[in-house]
Parts: sequence; C-alpha cells; structure tokens
Amino acid sequence: MEEEGYRAIEAKNGDQCLQEYKNHKPNLVLLDAIMPEMDGFTCCQKLRSLEDNNNLPILMITALDDQDSIDQAFAAGATDYITKPIFWSVLSQRVNYLLFMGQTLKELTRVKSHLTKYEQWQRLEHQISYQWQRSFPIKSLFQDCLEQLRNPVEAERLGIHRMDGKLMAEAIAPGYPSVKTIEWKKITLLRLYQSSYEQGETIVLDFSEKFALSEEEKNTLEQLSLKSLTLIPLLLKDKLWGILWIHHCQGSYQWETWEIESLRHLSSLVVISSKITELAL
Repeated sequence: MEEEGYRAIEAKNGDQCLQEYKNHKPNLVLLDAIMPEMDGFTCCQKLRSLEDNNNLPILMITALDDQDSIDQAFAAGATDYITKPIFWSVLSQRVNYLLFMGQTLKELTRVKSHLTKYEQWQRLEHQISYQWQRSFPIKSLFQDCLEQLRNPVEAERLGIHRMDGKLMAEAIAPGYPSVKTIEWKKITLLRLYQSSYEQGETIVLDFSEKFALSEEEKNTLEQLSLKSLTLIPLLLKDKLWGILWIHHCQGSYQWETWEIESLRHLSSLVVISSKITELAL
C-alpha cells in the first residue's frame, strides 16, 4: 500500500490497533479477523463504538470465508470484507472505493450539520425580530437570545457585558459556574484588546496556545476551565457598546466564517433592539 502512496501504520494485535487509531486517526482501517489477544471482530466493535466513528471505513481481511464469519464481521461494524489469498489489484480498488465513500460520508455529515445550524440561526433571528416588534423587556430579549444561541455554537457559557461593566445576560450549561463575581474587564480581556474591539475585530483564543496574559488574567480564565474564548465587539453607530463573549470548556470550537458574520448580525440586531426599547421607555 505504501508503494501506491498511502501511509500505513502497523499494529500487531487488537489492543495496539485501538491505541494506534486513537493516536493517528487514520482514514481507513484494514483489520484481520484472527489476531492475538483480541480478535478482529471485537476490535472492530470497539473501533466502531468510539465517538464520531460511524463513517470510518473498516475493511476486514481474513482467511475465514464461511457465511457465519462474514455475518459476524458486518454485525461488528465492518464496512466491507475480503478473503485471503489477497489479489492486490482487488484490494487496491476496494481501498480506493472505501476511502472515497468515507470522505463522501464525512462531507455529507458536515453539510447536514451546516444546514441544521443554519436553520437554528434562522429561527433565532426570526425570534429576535418577533420580540423586537413586540417590545419585549430588554433583559428578556438578551437572555432569550443567549439561551437560544448556546446550542448552535456548542458553548458551555456565553454572555454580554456592556461597556459600563453591566452584565446584561448570561447563559450557562448545567454544572458550569457563573461569571457574576468576576470583574468584567478580566472576562473581556479589555486590557489587551480594547483597541481591537473599537475597530470591530473579533478575537478567538485557543488556550492550547500561549498568550501574553497577566497572572491575574490567567488565574481567572483557568478558574473558568476555558479551552477557547471568543470575544465579539458590539458596536452601535461605530461606538463600542459592549462585548459578547463565548466560552468553550470541553474543547476548541472551529468557527465557520458565516457563523461569525451571523453572530455579528444577530448581536447588532439585539443591541439596536435594546436601544430602541430604552428610548421607548
């Protein structure tokens, strides 16, 4: 396989196969049904049970060609099955096909997720417009927006601070602490990014990397168990009105460009709505 340009990682038994898979996340697994310590059927089941592994192509290669073994392979989660002796031209075609199908399924899953998120964003925008038109209380407007926004962006915590330091609203997943007792300038990292906010720049920080934070800022963010932090300035007539912050505590979040643009649009809509509501009071 390496002669055809593939990078291959060898495992001598089922346990090693599982470990190598976790380390390297290959695009396809070739698995022998008969292996020491853990047979291929059990290994296949364990591979398939790993998170987000439904579309992983698993090709069983074995001398077992009875119907029961074939049925057992597919029941364990194998994508395809090929018997020995192996004809390399056939194996190459199978591998190419399975890799193509695996990538296609990944892309379909990504598109489906994209469409689901887009529908959630559309519903959220319609809900904000509905509340705006009916002059909902400002606090309710902010709170409802954040509660509905938390799921599409898969965040554990998000909130809006106004530039006078007031926490306008906060939405938190169960089991995560509030930021109400923490100084707002530390939450928004105003010392570092105020000029960027005033220019309308969105800040995305991945805490697997290092940043020029003070010890106090580091302690604050560690207290919140952050893996990534997104900070979006809320501008009203080109003036910095507040900051929307989004906390991901389970892992880093890979933003799509359209999501950031949608966030800015929704945030602007909420800020304008709140300002109109204030003027109407």
